[in-house]
Amino acid sequence: MLSVKKKRRRNVEDRLKDMQHEILVAIASGNALPAVMTLLCERAEEVATSAICSVLLVDSEGRMRPIAAPSLPDAYSQGIDGYPIGPMVGSCGSAAYLGEPVEVTNIKTDTRWDAFREPALALGLKACWSSPIKSHDGRVVGTFAFYFRRARRASALEKRLVERCTHVCAIAIEHWTAQARVRNLAYSDPLTGLGNRALLAEEFPRILDQATKPGEEVAVFYVDIDGFRAINAARGHKLGDQLLCSVAARIREACAGAALTARLGADEFLVVKTGAGGEQDFDATAAALSEALRAPYRLDGSVDVRAGASIGIARFPGDGTDLDALVGKADTALGQVKSAGKGGHAFYTAKIDAERRARQAFERDVSAAVAAGQLSLVFQPQADALTCRVKGFEALLRWNHPIHGFVSPATFIPAAESCGAIEEIGAFVLREALARTAQWPAHLRVAVNVSPAQIVHADFAALVETALAETGVAPSRLEIEVTESLFIYDAETALRTLERLKTLGVSVAMDDFGTGYSSLSTLRSFPFDRIKIDRSFINDMTSNNDAAAIVSSVMGLGRAIGRLVIAEGVETQEQLELLQQQGCHEVQGYLIGHPLPIERYSHVTLGGELALR
Repeated sequence: MLSVKKKRRRNVEDRLKDMQHEILVAIASGNALPAVMTLLCERAEEVATSAICSVLLVDSEGRMRPIAAPSLPDAYSQGIDGYPIGPMVGSCGSAAYLGEPVEVTNIKTDTRWDAFREPALALGLKACWSSPIKSHDGRVVGTFAFYFRRARRASALEKRLVERCTHVCAIAIEHWTAQARVRNLAYSDPLTGLGNRALLAEEFPRILDQATKPGEEVAVFYVDIDGFRAINAARGHKLGDQLLCSVAARIREACAGAALTARLGADEFLVVKTGAGGEQDFDATAAALSEALRAPYRLDGSVDVRAGASIGIARFPGDGTDLDALVGKADTALGQVKSAGKGGHAFYTAKIDAERRARQAFERDVSAAVAAGQLSLVFQPQADALTCRVKGFEALLRWNHPIHGFVSPATFIPAAESCGAIEEIGAFVLREALARTAQWPAHLRVAVNVSPAQIVHADFAALVETALAETGVAPSRLEIEVTESLFIYDAETALRTLERLKTLGVSVAMDDFGTGYSSLSTLRSFPFDRIKIDRSFINDMTSNNDAAAIVSSVMGLGRAIGRLVIAEGVETQEQLELLQQQGCHEVQGYLIGHPLPIERYSHVTLGGELALR
């Protein structure tokens, strides 16, 4: 028969195994780490009845983070939360620092307890034995401690218990760390560290559920960074990424009390905030956020850039009761801000929604315009600046809407780009312009404006090649006009397409020179055949010295790099004479001819003289 002593030892061993099994089951079941550690402390205290158990984590900065101490007041744990580990930091801080057990048999006299003695003695704690919890690679990730209410050493049983407990703690902490790492990968944006769409989808219902107090609202702030695409194109992706990280940091700081912050896309962010202050409170938040994001950014240590923000706001429960509805309404409000072109913020309203629906209806009309035969071309002559003999025509698109009548291209072209109709419309313009050109004298060329969206999102060079072959027009008679915004869309694709056009023998002109983000860098990136000075400079050149100086500088630039220069918007004889004096090559404007159906230009002789029918 077993002796009483052996039976007792076996009984204790069985209890330790049962305890270990229960804790491992809790870990495997996915219970939260604080709950698992609390259960462990409770079971350990049942075995070692005179001990008071606690578990601390050690964070990446070497600070103590209490996670479980069910028999100690919360105030005691809070008093050591965030305290850095060190060789003289009580039992737990010292054990974590040294990486070995620290047994203090008398807290009252041990100097390692100088900073914590009073709170411990006030609770009747007289001794503390703490052991480090180590990960599989030997790092200290926490401590497991026994407090005693009298000055003494740990017993053999308590030491065996601590050995089992530190082993189980290590398993639990590493499991939790791995889960946290996976969750972080799944629910955070890898660039900025903000939440992502997955986190938003998981957490948003909980945020709404908690907004139960009378008058409490949840606001969704949809943030879009103005000018990011231009900065990214001009400065490169490295600085673009730095800018996004800086933006994320400012959003965190400006919205420190937010329930959730997330990055939705390249330059789009979402902030979710709760409050009972109503529109005034949320308006103040949006204003503060706009101001924070508007301040200059220092990138790569020496590059200063500016990028504002447009913000749309929707509120629960008034504007919607789920994530999709609220984000959609906030996006609608954001669209209103961006269409105004001034940045800032706006709350969703029924009026904005009505305007959105009207805009969508307009886009549907744009999409149907080609098939309905509502689009047509007019042509404006381009002439030699000295002789005023016509060299060619620019094809300009017109839309006669069945209800609204004539619609300006400045209105319907952005709508066509937004709804995806620009490719069909652009193809129509190109084919129609070349079909008309085929009927002209061979010395006249045609210039066609092309949207950046058309070049970037379609095989535009192949379209040009096919249209030239179908109409029999020589490639040298076609000029494609692009604006600097093309290089903001997608510089790499733009350059590749323009190079293919040049290979075909088609000329390429930079339109509206001087009004874009970085005109000189754009000129340097591609060998344009012609530079078109924007009409705003021509209009002011006879009355504004700065405008005249800009025109003169562009002329000099054209001569220096061997490019032809054409001036748009020439309306007076005085403007023409100034341009002639400065060496302008070609002119276009009402002084030469208005945009008209080509039939109105009844005959252009081989010498270039123009006659109106």
